[in-house]
Amino acid sequence: METVKGVPFFTQAQEKLNQYPYLDKNLECEILIIGAGIDGSIANYYLSKNHDVVLVDKSKIGFGCTSCATALLEYQLDEFASDLLPYLTENEIVQIYQMGIDSVQKIKEFVKKHGNKCHFFERPTFLYTESSLSSAPVIEEFNFRRKNGFNCELITENNNPFPFKVSAGIFCENGGCEFNPYLFTKQMIENSKNQNHIFENTKIEKLTKNQDGTFIASTNFGNEIKCEKIILATGFNWEVIDENNLCERFVSYSIVTNPVNINYFKNSLVHNTKSPYNYMRTLPDGRIIFGGEDLPFNEKKGITQKDAEKKYASLEKSLKQLFPENANKISISNKFCGLFGTTKNNLGLIGESKTKNLFYFISCGANGIINAMFGVELLEDLFSGRQNELASQFSPLREDL
Repeated sequence: METVKGVPFFTQAQEKLNQYPYLDKNLECEILIIGAGIDGSIANYYLSKNHDVVLVDKSKIGFGCTSCATALLEYQLDEFASDLLPYLTENEIVQIYQMGIDSVQKIKEFVKKHGNKCHFFERPTFLYTESSLSSAPVIEEFNFRRKNGFNCELITENNNPFPFKVSAGIFCENGGCEFNPYLFTKQMIENSKNQNHIFENTKIEKLTKNQDGTFIASTNFGNEIKCEKIILATGFNWEVIDENNLCERFVSYSIVTNPVNINYFKNSLVHNTKSPYNYMRTLPDGRIIFGGEDLPFNEKKGITQKDAEKKYASLEKSLKQLFPENANKISISNKFCGLFGTTKNNLGLIGESKTKNLFYFISCGANGIINAMFGVELLEDLFSGRQNELASQFSPLREDL
């Protein structure tokens, strides 16, 4: 199944990930991770410190959905706290916002240890509406954050530092970060402890559970991996899982400009509240990434070029409307789109499936990478039998899916 279309910017003309072999022998291990995109690479890096881990990917590492991630990492979720209250308690929402802040710091610590080879920058975040008719929910969300101790500032048309129209917005000075998701995956993979147990171009075609509780994963080359636990980090291609309804899938579209050096307030990570929303970030060489225009994914139709071209044109028009004085400078170098998933509570699918010791590790929503950074801690808690207050909210068996 095609999960990416177009020419993703981050895998183009970048320093390439070291090549890893395909699996040509039988292996045994404690944990098998299937999928070596950004989710699988995060799980592999942390779990291989204390466990015997094998990581496999059916194609080239980092060239699936990871290649079209735009990596705007924020502590906020896709929806306002008030919209999430049917699925999460107020205390859980506060915990999840704090989880996002903590995850950004965890990424910062990784970069400090291994070097900033993934263009990591801490960035402020800005969530806004240009319509006065939509201001009330933004102000309510601002009040929720301030009440619960999150540092943020209310932006209105009277104190707006941005070069585009704002009716109401929430500015968070320490709200998030950005990086190159392909190069971050590369760093995660190449700094993991299990270099001899990483394989690409190795497709798992069948999973079998033995009577003793162990698993056999059979590959396309006829080899087998015997393991105690399996982590499915396959993104939104669920062939090996044989599922089609784990979460609602969408196609998100992105454009990248040629270097334009349009400076806006502190190079913030910008989201608007339109439906579907748009998002924006900068790149070190003066480019802008602008994305959104999400469409529900149709399994039969797939990702079509006709839909994509319409969305790219709409994105370019919207971007030029934000910066009318610079519209003639804006030209597009890359257009691409890919799958992502959403759930009702905006959280990923991380936890044990109906099959004992078979775990999902699938991040969802705009906050997916943040979910994954926390998700490794959640898996370790589940492995050891420790309680985790958010386990039920990430569980792939939760009722609100």
